[in-house]
Amino acid sequence: MIKRQRCRLLLTGILASGIFSVSTHAQCAALEESIHTLFCQAERSNATLRTLSDAVSESQAGVATAKGEWLPEITGQASVAYLGDARLWNRHFGESTAAPMPHFGNNFALRAQQTVYSGGAITNGIRMARQQQQMAELNADKARLDVRLLIVGLYMQLHSLGNSQTVYDTNARLASRLIEQMRKRHEQGVALRNDITRYELQLQQLLLGSSTMADRRNIVEHQLLTALGAADGAFSLRILPDSCLAAILLPEADEEEWHRRAMQHVSLQKADLAFSMSRTQERLERSAMIPKIAVVAEDHLDGPITVEVPPVNKNLNYWYVGLGVSYNFSSLYKNRRKLRQAEASTVVAKDRQTLTMEHVDDAVHEAYVCLGTARTELATQQKSVQLATENYEVVARRYENGLAIITDLTDAANMKLSAELALANARIELLYAYFKLKYAAGEL
Repeated sequence: MIKRQRCRLLLTGILASGIFSVSTHAQCAALEESIHTLFCQAERSNATLRTLSDAVSESQAGVATAKGEWLPEITGQASVAYLGDARLWNRHFGESTAAPMPHFGNNFALRAQQTVYSGGAITNGIRMARQQQQMAELNADKARLDVRLLIVGLYMQLHSLGNSQTVYDTNARLASRLIEQMRKRHEQGVALRNDITRYELQLQQLLLGSSTMADRRNIVEHQLLTALGAADGAFSLRILPDSCLAAILLPEADEEEWHRRAMQHVSLQKADLAFSMSRTQERLERSAMIPKIAVVAEDHLDGPITVEVPPVNKNLNYWYVGLGVSYNFSSLYKNRRKLRQAEASTVVAKDRQTLTMEHVDDAVHEAYVCLGTARTELATQQKSVQLATENYEVVARRYENGLAIITDLTDAANMKLSAELALANARIELLYAYFKLKYAAGEL
């Protein structure tokens, strides 16, 4: 018989554990789904993210423009003119003779040029455009992280205010019941009118607290909808029950693991890319000090032929193909200064890489420690609620039996209220601390 009872207890425990595991998993999934829905809405409608998405599209067009520098340049020119009669003067301008000219003049020129060597100017220009596109994408990723942290913070704050309002409402209902009991005792002559007055004052404070929490929830909800780009009310927020948030089991990972994850942080990627862009700018400045070579072809059709005397009223067509070399001699003294400036910018970008690494490392460490603090605070507040509830029940029984005064009961109720509010906030703070750790590691 004893063995059967033990087997039943063991089976019951296993089933209960399985049900709790499934329930906890479902609650975690509900939270993740709710947060994911908010992120998707922000991705579609947040004004900041839309602007940065447009900037990425603009940078992509910049890459296409930079590649277009390799395409041949083709120019055409055509003109017609009226030519006046010429006049021949002697060397002392003392005598002149009229020289009739054909009066209709025409000119047509077609020029094609293909760059074959630019000293690296075009190649590095394309590389710079691509890096600018990457920087625009990283800026969008960084803004996405910031917007997501803002959304999570407002969402957690909304839950926290809702929990606080629930605590105020619960204690207000409890205070109302106690007031009714006090009035009955006052009619029986075993309670003072002053006791009722003091507890009615307590009730008013609770109702004020509930109203304040409702107003703050309204403000936070509007801020959250604005961050989501849904201030018009087209998007409905899904507020999870407190029991769902209370049962969330956060995944465990040591600090070294979080530091390893943070190695791909978007801020580090931006710092590395900024260093690469400085190196590319150096190459661009050096390329300006190198000659450029291009294949050139031209075709001309001119008339009349005015280099002959008398002029020949005919069209002259000629063309040529060859290599053209151009060099900007002023770059020898102008671009050297620009090159030194670019080299100094590279040194600064390298230092910023190290500085960014330190900031990310400090942020991960701080967030990890704060997560541990939040866990400890939650455990402490859970114990505080237990003790405050037990104390309130004891004082309430003693007051009913005439062994405690109304001040003791009020103090016990206030302690219970403070503990419950602190517990509601501690649960939210633990979740928010976890999301801030993910943000610090660049994984939010």
